[in-house]
Amino acid sequence: MNLLVTCCNFRNTPIEIREKFSLDSNRLKAALDWFSANSNVEVIILATCNRVEIYIAGIDSLEILGKEIVTKFLSEFFVVPVEVVEKHFFFLGAIAGVKHLFRVSGSLDSMIVGEGQIAGQVKSALETASSASTAGPLLYSLFRQARRVAKRVRTETMISRGNISVSSVAIGYVKQVFDHFGDKVVAILGAGKMGELTLKNLQELHPKKIIVANRSPEKSVALAKSCNGEVYPWEHLSDVLVHADIII
Repeated sequence: MNLLVTCCNFRNTPIEIREKFSLDSNRLKAALDWFSANSNVEVIILATCNRVEIYIAGIDSLEILGKEIVTKFLSEFFVVPVEVVEKHFFFLGAIAGVKHLFRVSGSLDSMIVGEGQIAGQVKSALETASSASTAGPLLYSLFRQARRVAKRVRTETMISRGNISVSSVAIGYVKQVFDHFGDKVVAILGAGKMGELTLKNLQELHPKKIIVANRSPEKSVALAKSCNGEVYPWEHLSDVLVHADIII
Protein backbone atom coordinates (compact mmCIF):
# COMPACT_ATOMS: atom_id res chain seq x y z
CA MET A 1 0.00 0.00 0.00
CA ASN A 2 1.33 3.42 -1.00
CA LEU A 3 0.52 5.51 2.08
CA LEU A 4 2.16 8.19 4.23
CA VAL A 5 0.69 9.53 7.45
CA THR A 6 1.90 12.76 9.08
CA CYS A 7 0.90 13.31 12.70
CA CYS A 8 0.96 15.91 15.44
CA ASN A 9 -1.03 15.13 18.58
CA PHE A 10 -1.44 15.68 22.31
CA ARG A 11 1.12 12.99 23.10
CA ASN A 12 4.08 14.71 21.48
CA THR A 13 3.12 18.38 21.10
CA PRO A 14 1.94 21.01 23.63
CA ILE A 15 -1.35 22.76 23.00
CA GLU A 16 0.26 26.13 22.22
CA ILE A 17 1.96 24.49 19.22
CA ARG A 18 -1.08 22.45 18.15
CA GLU A 19 -3.14 25.64 18.07
CA LYS A 20 -0.89 26.99 15.32
CA PHE A 21 -2.16 24.18 13.09
CA SER A 22 -5.86 24.37 13.97
CA LEU A 23 -8.38 24.07 11.14
CA ASP A 24 -12.03 25.05 11.17
CA SER A 25 -14.31 23.86 8.35
CA ASN A 26 -13.41 26.71 5.98
CA ARG A 27 -9.68 26.39 6.60
CA LEU A 28 -9.89 22.63 6.16
CA LYS A 29 -11.44 23.08 2.73
CA ALA A 30 -8.71 25.58 1.85
CA ALA A 31 -6.05 23.12 3.04
CA LEU A 32 -7.41 20.38 0.79
CA ASP A 33 -7.53 22.87 -2.09
CA TRP A 34 -3.84 23.59 -1.47
CA PHE A 35 -3.00 19.96 -2.10
CA SER A 36 -5.16 19.91 -5.24
CA ALA A 37 -3.32 22.94 -6.57
CA ASN A 38 0.19 21.90 -5.58
CA SER A 39 0.28 18.11 -5.94
CA ASN A 40 -1.47 15.10 -7.43
CA VAL A 41 -1.79 13.10 -4.21
CA GLU A 42 -4.90 11.74 -2.57
CA VAL A 43 -5.28 13.48 0.79
CA ILE A 44 -7.53 13.35 3.84
CA ILE A 45 -6.91 15.62 6.83
CA LEU A 46 -8.12 14.67 10.29
CA ALA A 47 -8.07 17.82 12.43
CA THR A 48 -9.36 17.89 16.01
CA CYS A 49 -8.46 19.78 19.17
CA ASN A 50 -6.05 16.98 20.08
CA ARG A 51 -4.49 16.08 16.74
CA VAL A 52 -3.71 17.09 13.17
CA GLU A 53 -3.11 14.12 10.87
CA ILE A 54 -2.54 14.19 7.13
CA TYR A 55 -3.05 11.00 5.13
CA ILE A 56 -1.68 11.01 1.59
CA ALA A 57 -1.43 8.34 -1.10
CA GLY A 58 -1.24 7.90 -4.84
CA ILE A 59 2.27 8.82 -5.98
CA ASP A 60 5.54 6.92 -6.34
CA SER A 61 8.47 7.55 -3.98
CA LEU A 62 5.93 8.65 -1.38
CA GLU A 63 8.33 8.33 1.55
CA ILE A 64 10.56 11.03 0.07
CA LEU A 65 8.28 13.17 -2.10
CA GLY A 66 5.35 12.86 0.27
CA LYS A 67 7.36 14.18 3.20
CA GLU A 68 8.52 17.11 1.08
CA ILE A 69 4.96 17.94 -0.01
CA VAL A 70 3.49 17.74 3.48
CA THR A 71 6.32 19.70 5.10
CA LYS A 72 5.95 22.42 2.47
CA PHE A 73 2.19 22.52 3.05
CA LEU A 74 2.47 22.80 6.83
CA SER A 75 5.09 25.53 6.63
CA GLU A 76 3.42 27.59 3.89
CA PHE A 77 -0.23 27.17 4.81
CA PHE A 78 0.18 27.83 8.54
CA VAL A 79 3.09 30.25 8.13
CA VAL A 80 5.44 28.49 10.52
CA PRO A 81 9.15 27.71 10.16
CA VAL A 82 10.08 24.35 8.70
CA GLU A 83 12.03 23.66 11.90
CA VAL A 84 8.78 23.76 13.90
CA VAL A 85 7.16 21.28 11.54
CA GLU A 86 10.13 18.93 11.68
CA LYS A 87 10.25 19.09 15.48
CA HIS A 88 6.59 18.41 16.20
CA PHE A 89 5.33 16.21 13.35
CA PHE A 90 6.24 12.57 12.81
CA PHE A 91 5.73 10.32 9.79
CA LEU A 92 4.35 6.79 9.50
CA GLY A 93 4.65 4.46 6.54
CA ALA A 94 1.95 2.21 5.11
CA ILE A 95 1.62 -0.56 7.70
CA ALA A 96 2.23 1.66 10.73
CA GLY A 97 -0.09 4.29 9.23
CA VAL A 98 -2.97 1.85 8.78
CA LYS A 99 -2.57 0.54 12.32
CA HIS A 100 -2.47 4.10 13.61
CA LEU A 101 -5.68 5.10 11.82
CA PHE A 102 -7.49 2.04 13.14
CA ARG A 103 -6.35 2.85 16.68
CA VAL A 104 -7.41 6.47 16.29
CA SER A 105 -10.84 5.68 14.84
CA GLY A 106 -11.45 3.10 17.56
CA SER A 107 -10.60 5.75 20.21
CA LEU A 108 -7.65 3.67 21.46
CA ASP A 109 -5.31 6.61 20.81
CA SER A 110 -7.58 9.24 22.38
CA MET A 111 -6.76 11.27 25.47
CA ILE A 112 -9.77 9.56 27.05
CA VAL A 113 -9.80 5.99 25.74
CA GLY A 114 -13.30 5.04 24.61
CA GLU A 115 -14.55 8.59 23.94
CA GLY A 116 -17.14 8.71 21.18
CA GLN A 117 -16.33 11.95 19.35
CA ILE A 118 -13.42 10.64 17.28
CA ALA A 119 -15.53 8.21 15.24
CA GLY A 120 -17.65 11.11 14.01
CA GLN A 121 -14.56 13.20 13.35
CA VAL A 122 -13.05 10.43 11.19
CA LYS A 123 -16.32 10.22 9.27
CA SER A 124 -16.39 14.00 8.82
CA ALA A 125 -12.78 14.03 7.57
CA LEU A 126 -13.67 11.47 4.90
CA GLU A 127 -16.81 13.34 3.85
CA THR A 128 -14.99 16.67 3.62
CA ALA A 129 -12.20 15.19 1.51
CA SER A 130 -14.73 13.43 -0.71
CA SER A 131 -16.56 16.71 -1.28
CA ALA A 132 -13.25 18.35 -2.18
CA SER A 133 -12.40 15.45 -4.53
CA THR A 134 -9.15 14.69 -2.70
CA ALA A 135 -10.16 11.30 -1.29
CA GLY A 136 -9.14 8.90 -4.04
CA PRO A 137 -9.92 5.17 -4.14
CA LEU A 138 -7.15 4.12 -1.76
CA LEU A 139 -7.86 6.59 1.02
CA TYR A 140 -11.62 6.30 0.59
CA SER A 141 -11.44 2.53 1.05
CA LEU A 142 -9.01 2.87 3.96
CA PHE A 143 -11.20 5.31 5.87
CA ARG A 144 -14.33 3.27 5.19
CA GLN A 145 -12.54 0.28 6.67
CA ALA A 146 -11.43 2.40 9.63
CA ARG A 147 -15.06 3.28 10.30
CA ARG A 148 -15.99 -0.40 10.25
CA VAL A 149 -13.18 -1.14 12.69
CA ALA A 150 -14.40 1.63 15.00
CA LYS A 151 -17.92 0.22 14.93
CA ARG A 152 -16.66 -3.24 15.85
CA VAL A 153 -14.59 -1.83 18.70
CA ARG A 154 -17.61 -0.04 20.11
CA THR A 155 -20.08 -2.91 19.67
CA GLU A 156 -17.88 -5.89 20.54
CA THR A 157 -16.11 -4.42 23.57
CA MET A 158 -17.13 -2.34 26.58
CA ILE A 159 -14.67 0.42 25.76
CA SER A 160 -17.31 3.10 25.17
CA ARG A 161 -19.64 2.15 28.01
CA GLY A 162 -20.94 5.27 29.73
CA ASN A 163 -20.63 7.68 26.76
CA ILE A 164 -17.10 8.72 27.74
CA SER A 165 -15.50 12.01 26.67
CA VAL A 166 -13.00 14.47 28.11
CA SER A 167 -15.95 16.71 28.92
CA SER A 168 -18.00 14.02 30.67
CA VAL A 169 -14.98 12.90 32.71
CA ALA A 170 -14.34 16.51 33.81
CA ILE A 171 -17.98 17.07 34.78
CA GLY A 172 -18.09 13.72 36.56
CA TYR A 173 -15.08 14.69 38.66
CA VAL A 174 -16.60 18.08 39.51
CA LYS A 175 -19.79 16.34 40.70
CA GLN A 176 -17.67 14.21 43.03
CA VAL A 177 -16.11 17.31 44.60
CA PHE A 178 -19.24 19.49 44.96
CA ASP A 179 -22.75 18.45 45.93
CA HIS A 180 -24.43 21.66 44.71
CA PHE A 181 -23.62 24.33 42.12
CA GLY A 182 -26.13 27.13 42.64
CA ASP A 183 -23.45 29.31 44.25
CA LYS A 184 -20.57 28.28 41.99
CA VAL A 185 -18.89 30.31 39.23
CA VAL A 186 -17.64 28.02 36.47
CA ALA A 187 -15.12 29.05 33.81
CA ILE A 188 -14.74 27.28 30.48
CA LEU A 189 -11.37 27.82 28.82
CA GLY A 190 -11.76 27.36 25.08
CA ALA A 191 -14.78 27.73 22.82
CA GLY A 192 -14.23 24.89 20.37
CA LYS A 193 -16.12 21.63 20.03
CA MET A 194 -14.97 20.39 23.42
CA GLY A 195 -15.98 23.69 25.01
CA GLU A 196 -19.44 23.38 23.47
CA LEU A 197 -19.80 19.83 24.75
CA THR A 198 -18.60 20.86 28.20
CA LEU A 199 -21.14 23.68 28.30
CA LYS A 200 -23.93 21.31 27.33
CA ASN A 201 -23.05 18.98 30.21
CA LEU A 202 -22.44 21.89 32.56
CA GLN A 203 -25.83 23.56 32.12
CA GLU A 204 -27.52 20.54 33.66
CA LEU A 205 -25.80 21.48 36.94
CA HIS A 206 -27.32 25.01 36.94
CA PRO A 207 -24.28 26.93 38.23
CA LYS A 208 -24.59 30.51 39.48
CA LYS A 209 -22.53 31.89 36.60
CA ILE A 210 -20.65 30.61 33.56
CA ILE A 211 -17.59 32.42 32.25
CA VAL A 212 -16.15 31.74 28.80
CA ALA A 213 -12.56 32.64 27.91
CA ASN A 214 -11.05 31.95 24.51
CA ARG A 215 -8.39 33.42 22.23
CA SER A 216 -11.04 34.13 19.58
CA PRO A 217 -13.50 36.77 20.90
CA GLU A 218 -16.12 35.84 18.30
CA LYS A 219 -16.28 32.23 19.45
CA SER A 220 -16.37 33.27 23.10
CA VAL A 221 -19.32 35.59 22.53
CA ALA A 222 -21.28 32.98 20.59
CA LEU A 223 -20.74 30.28 23.22
CA ALA A 224 -21.47 32.61 26.15
CA LYS A 225 -24.64 33.87 24.48
CA SER A 226 -26.00 30.33 24.28
CA CYS A 227 -25.89 30.02 28.09
CA ASN A 228 -26.31 33.64 29.23
CA GLY A 229 -22.71 33.53 30.33
CA GLU A 230 -20.02 36.18 30.57
CA VAL A 231 -17.04 36.62 28.27
CA TYR A 232 -13.54 37.34 29.54
CA PRO A 233 -10.75 38.28 27.12
CA TRP A 234 -8.00 35.68 27.02
CA GLU A 235 -5.43 38.29 28.08
CA HIS A 236 -7.43 38.69 31.32
CA LEU A 237 -7.17 35.01 32.14
CA SER A 238 -5.68 35.83 35.55
CA ASP A 239 -8.97 37.53 36.49
CA VAL A 240 -10.87 34.38 35.53
CA LEU A 241 -8.68 32.33 37.86
CA VAL A 242 -9.51 34.69 40.72
CA HIS A 243 -13.30 34.72 40.23
CA ALA A 244 -14.00 31.10 39.26
CA ASP A 245 -14.71 28.27 41.69
CA ILE A 246 -14.37 25.66 38.93
CA ILE A 247 -12.20 25.90 35.81
CA ILE A 248 -12.63 23.46 32.93
